[in-house]
Amino acid sequence: MLNLRQLEVLRAVVQYRTTVGAAERLGMSQPSVSNTIRHVETVLGFPLFERVSNRLSPTAETLILLEEAEPLFLLRDAVNQRAADLQAGRIGRIRIASTAELSEAIMPKVIADFANRSPGIQISLETRPLDSVLQVVESGLADVAFVIAPYEHHALEYQRIATLRAVCLCQEDDPLAQLSEVTPKDLDPRPLAGPQVANRIGLMIAESFGKSGVDYHPSIETRFMNAASRIVAHGRGVALIDELSAYAVLRPGLAIRPYRPELSFELSAVLSRTKQPSRQTKRFIRAFAECTETLLADIAAAIAGPAR
Repeated sequence: MLNLRQLEVLRAVVQYRTTVGAAERLGMSQPSVSNTIRHVETVLGFPLFERVSNRLSPTAETLILLEEAEPLFLLRDAVNQRAADLQAGRIGRIRIASTAELSEAIMPKVIADFANRSPGIQISLETRPLDSVLQVVESGLADVAFVIAPYEHHALEYQRIATLRAVCLCQEDDPLAQLSEVTPKDLDPRPLAGPQVANRIGLMIAESFGKSGVDYHPSIETRFMNAASRIVAHGRGVALIDELSAYAVLRPGLAIRPYRPELSFELSAVLSRTKQPSRQTKRFIRAFAECTETLLADIAAAIAGPAR
């Protein structure tokens, strides 16, 4: 019977007591305000205002009508505020999936910094193996995933964040720490903790060893590279892992050395090809990329060390 705009006109006239004041408040012409009042009076069948000393005085019926309509205005204002918050990136939801290496090495810092800047955004993080991470993005259960060395998938889009180098993590008093670079032959006689050949990164490492004529047989096999780094940090063996996983556990007593032949892993953000990412998701990807760039610069400084 009445729409919200008509009720808004009535409320403005009650507030300013003139059609001119109401028109200025609403950005309408004075005739449009007057026509709206006449139309509503015709529809309702009773007068809405009485003219008293060149001012419009609302009737009792008008005041009752606007009192009932007040919750509609409050709801409208709440919706507009929510829309403004969404536009400004102050509220929203981001569902993130990540492999274990990234969930430990970088994700906590990115999430903490992002949440401090945007406390109204709800963030969830799922840590899964690579195959499962890709599946949750494809199925729509995650808005974005971050992975190392992904494989191609027709339903997914990959945004390259950085290229991670393979490095050797060892004790600071280990002879390897004195080398300018570590090769498969240097690692061959050592107790090695590293990814199992059954997974993608382990296979890449094995191929790198094979090109140097060395078999890749880690004495401690792990599914994730962060587990290998933690084993070395606790005093057992050496590890050939990505530089983020190595740097995450770096402390006095440990050293990171470059690996040759050069072996690298692509660090990527993964999105669905069929779903447009939200503004908040895009902001999070940018924040992740910026944090990665800073960390890699710190890692480059940490790797620079003594040479043989």
